[in-house]
Amino acid sequence: MIDKTTAKRQLLLERTALALDIDEAMAEEVMGRERKSSFRINRLKCSDTEKLLADLALQGWNGSRCDWYEDGYDIKDGRQALISSSHVANGEIFIQNQASWLPVLALDPQPDERILDMCAAPGGKASHIAALTNNKAELWTNDSSRQRLFKLKSNFERLGVQASKITMYSAEKLAQKLEGETFDKILLDAPCSGEGLININKPKDLQYWSRPHIKRLQSLQKKLIMNAWSLLSPGGILVYSTCTMAPEENEAVVDYLLRRAENAEVVEMKITPENAVAPVMQWNNKQYDTRINSTLRLAPASKIEAFYVAKLTKSDTHA
Repeated sequence: MIDKTTAKRQLLLERTALALDIDEAMAEEVMGRERKSSFRINRLKCSDTEKLLADLALQGWNGSRCDWYEDGYDIKDGRQALISSSHVANGEIFIQNQASWLPVLALDPQPDERILDMCAAPGGKASHIAALTNNKAELWTNDSSRQRLFKLKSNFERLGVQASKITMYSAEKLAQKLEGETFDKILLDAPCSGEGLININKPKDLQYWSRPHIKRLQSLQKKLIMNAWSLLSPGGILVYSTCTMAPEENEAVVDYLLRRAENAEVVEMKITPENAVAPVMQWNNKQYDTRINSTLRLAPASKIEAFYVAKLTKSDTHA
């Protein structure tokens, strides 16, 4: 008899192979890769890149700059030395997977814009928004977890982030709680099944993964994206992202919005890392809106985890 973990592993491999359009052997290979960490330079705290990188090298860091983000660097060696360094402690650098930069770069935050991060804690992406706007955007951050918000506030203090407002609401009720408010740009980095973080060879990673869990999360994600849409100003930008490969949580959620909001349009992503693969256009016998082909899906890779990003714009005042 096949035990529960082995059955889960096989099912996840089958789903991953189908979603990425590869065979199961390749799915097993990519999902078993150890992923390297990266860091981004925090421009709120660091103005001398050359000096910073030289000092990091003296402390044992070895790596190279990301080819699609000028302030991002991978960590080939010396990760523990960086974690323990004063440069992390004083907020000059922030250790983060490269995939986490993509939704913020897609959002393209600008000074004087009103920006909402709906599920912000522990604050990595929100702090990136603050850095790109030099703290000159009106940045609202929300999360439903008090414990995670403590971590967000701690990160903000260390990184020099000035948030306009920090709220603790259930994101699925955010439109109701923030009634009357609208935003130029909204980031919805949604709670998800985290398949991009799973190493298929580590049974512990599969502990909470299941198809019923994916369906529960999909139900929540649909509520969140509709809340985000109602809070978005006409002409505004919504970026939806997850760190999972499940089409139910990615393309299906965006498809759900596109079928209900006539004024929703997909904006093609300008950044396409080398591990980008074609979006899933059909799943479980359901065909998705053709515009989803312009969203970004990433397969697991050594420098960047599996991820999904969709950039949408609201064309007028309807819906």
